[in-house]
Amino acid sequence: MRRILLLLTAVFAALAGLVVLPATPALAASAPASSTGQRWALKVNGKYVTTEVNDSGDQKGKIRAVSTSRTSLETFTLHTDNIDSVGYGTTVSLRNEENGLYVTSEAGYTGVQAGMLRARGTNTGSWERFYVVPQGGNEYALKSAANPDLFISARFNATGDDAGLLRPYATSVGSWERFTFEPVGGTGATTDPPVPTATASGRHDIASWNVCANNNKSAECKLKFASGETVGDQVAAGLAGSLNHRPEAVFFQEICEKAVKPLELQLESRLGGGWDVRFAPTYYQVIDYTAGRPVDPSLKAQKNCMDSDGTDRGAFGIALAVKDTNTWYRGYTLTSPDRKEQRPALCAALPDDGAVYCNAHFSSGSYFVDGVQQGDDPDGTARRQQAEQFRAVVDGFPAGYTPFYGGDLNTTTGDVSLLSPLYTSRQECGQSGPDAPHTGAPTDGNNKIDYIFGPAGPAYGCEVVDPGLSDHRLIHATVTF
Repeated sequence: MRRILLLLTAVFAALAGLVVLPATPALAASAPASSTGQRWALKVNGKYVTTEVNDSGDQKGKIRAVSTSRTSLETFTLHTDNIDSVGYGTTVSLRNEENGLYVTSEAGYTGVQAGMLRARGTNTGSWERFYVVPQGGNEYALKSAANPDLFISARFNATGDDAGLLRPYATSVGSWERFTFEPVGGTGATTDPPVPTATASGRHDIASWNVCANNNKSAECKLKFASGETVGDQVAAGLAGSLNHRPEAVFFQEICEKAVKPLELQLESRLGGGWDVRFAPTYYQVIDYTAGRPVDPSLKAQKNCMDSDGTDRGAFGIALAVKDTNTWYRGYTLTSPDRKEQRPALCAALPDDGAVYCNAHFSSGSYFVDGVQQGDDPDGTARRQQAEQFRAVVDGFPAGYTPFYGGDLNTTTGDVSLLSPLYTSRQECGQSGPDAPHTGAPTDGNNKIDYIFGPAGPAYGCEVVDPGLSDHRLIHATVTF
């Protein structure tokens, strides 16, 4: 396991949508360095918004527009949680990159600091939720859900330690209330993958498992609302107890961000060797609550895991575990239905193995709850697009890499034609040969919706086992050259 902080930065091409910046080591439990996701700097009236982490007492973490440059103090991730009868995306919460805490509007303060913003929240409630109101020209006003009658204003006329202080103040929008969201760049996976230094050979073991570790009500989902430590321990134990061979890569879906580091440690403990586990969030579009539509296609907030006891588990999404020699990661946001979950993909390139591993979680198809049709993509339009995009990502790696890819693709073998791009010149774990029917053992109830693809030609083995923790079974592919 690497003990250094790896950097990933904005990938704002047509498909890319994830970024990583270094988290402070002492605060890794709050802001995991392994997490990917869009990072933003907020700017108002020519100044960047910064977090005063060195202040003390009830001033610690206060937010002021005073900076002329961007560091982790000026960097935030956007998050959204569910509000009854409203859903996700209508409000956003800002998590500071430096201390891993959510920005809070101090509704209990009075006087010149009434409602002041501080990065000190450990979870999201009304004081940590903000409305985003478009003002045109990539400018936005903000309102606190705790005080929605006033716009957040940068008080440039304040003096001393309150200069530029952000707080609910204005009844109309002027230059002090107009914010821009700048994507934070840097170094890392904005560059092309390194050229492979080896050719894939011998036996390769890849597993994929939707661990159902958010809030699914199914009795089979034993990890719903579980802490990161519990998820890491139980998932690693389930892998170790179900597989007779250590996998080289594992694709995880429906996992919470703060389970990633505990999972990495437990994989090392139970399966041996060094592991590197990375995370990519599922997004929602940020909604203009005054108009009921997305404010801008590029502005998305990470869906937060739901919590039953007030303990923040971070964002919800997918994870990818590979050996710890990995140095190249990139996340992608797949085209998804409007106002629904914006689904992720995540890839790693290991040049010393000559292998690329890509994990994805496609939009949900049609299903029924109490006789009512559910699912984000009932007609399959989005999943067909997602399959085409996912294959384009896989095919975009330099010559010499052997790709292994798959995940929870939310498509049964009855609708498998939606996944046709993924099969072209490749073989899926459940096929007896590259030209065999697109079938396989069920992975979710009586349906196969989890897939692992690799090159056509090698010998394939495919097992589906049930570690007993999720409504999905674990799918395990062996590919022998």
